[in-house]
Amino acid sequence: MKKYFNKILKEKKKLKKEWIICFLVAIGFIVACEGAIEDGNPFGPSNSSIIINPSTPKINKGGTQTFTAFGGTLPVSWSISNTQIGAIDAGTGVFTSNQAAPQVAGTSTVTVVDAVGDTDTATIEVLPNPLNIAPGSSTQNVAGSQIFTVTGASGTANLAASIANNSTTSTFTLPTLVSTATAVTVTFAKATTTETFTISISDTGNGDVGSVILTLIP
Repeated sequence: MKKYFNKILKEKKKLKKEWIICFLVAIGFIVACEGAIEDGNPFGPSNSSIIINPSTPKINKGGTQTFTAFGGTLPVSWSISNTQIGAIDAGTGVFTSNQAAPQVAGTSTVTVVDAVGDTDTATIEVLPNPLNIAPGSSTQNVAGSQIFTVTGASGTANLAASIANNSTTSTFTLPTLVSTATAVTVTFAKATTTETFTISISDTGNGDVGSVILTLIP
């Protein structure tokens, strides 16, 4: 019987010793993990999440937008994919659209990266200005052409233009378009019924857009 109790006591001591060892190992692991988080995770991105706010802002040309990162591990770094529309401060997340000409409209992906490699993205859009197109509309009753001039165009490349008949059932031949850096010339035949066209124009140098109406009458 004495031998049996001695065996039980030995087993209890063994279990107690193993439990203490496991406890110390667990404490060491937790401390090591906390140090890794503070110093930067050496094993790659962590499971923490980082979120950009706002996620899809739109601003006017010449404007600014401040992005904020929630979550993640400091410090964070900011960047954008399209530097034609502006720049972002890598440390503060403040985006500034181009202040001097050419002020370009467009979109860009904004990316934030934290100290352990976690990332998030947002999309910013710099809105186009409306083009000043003269004349704003035109009505013609004979075959001929009409020049639509863009005042203040960037002049860096030919304007882009398209035309659409506002009647989806019309069989009238679409007028033709010829673009230069500052104007669009529309050439048309005489109409036998009233035809109304929308001409969309964009400045390829800065992204500004506008439209005019051409009406042909018999």
